[in-house]
Amino acid sequence: MNNPSSKSGPDPKNASLNSRLPGLNELRRIGFSKDALIMALKLYFASSKHQLPAGTVESCNFTTEPDLVVTLGIRNPANGAVSKINVQAPTIAAAMITYCGKVRVPLPRNAEKSLRVDGDHLTLVVQVHAEQTKMFQLDKEG
Repeated sequence: MNNPSSKSGPDPKNASLNSRLPGLNELRRIGFSKDALIMALKLYFASSKHQLPAGTVESCNFTTEPDLVVTLGIRNPANGAVSKINVQAPTIAAAMITYCGKVRVPLPRNAEKSLRVDGDHLTLVVQVHAEQTKMFQLDKEG
């Protein structure tokens, strides 16, 4: 009877098990409607040193050139005037990431995160680049 473990030299069937496996990438897109983005920004500013002006957010617009900026239109209840507040990409990203934590959407710390405008939505793009892994072989008992 042949015992495969007693063969001399590497087993050609299992040779590939000891090689490196190519890494995989994970790509997630988390879409924020304008309402969700406004709420994320309100919550973020409420917990930071910088406050939004008092009033009701009436508009939320995106511009992408030269850089991504969200412009909020906030109506002052006292005089009815509308203030335009520009929010830069780093603050937008921080607000979106914080909001994901509040609504229990897990985000990997080591992921590459970026923002993308998709029509009327702002999307948080989360990409994880996995490294190559060494495959291992389990010993059979027997």
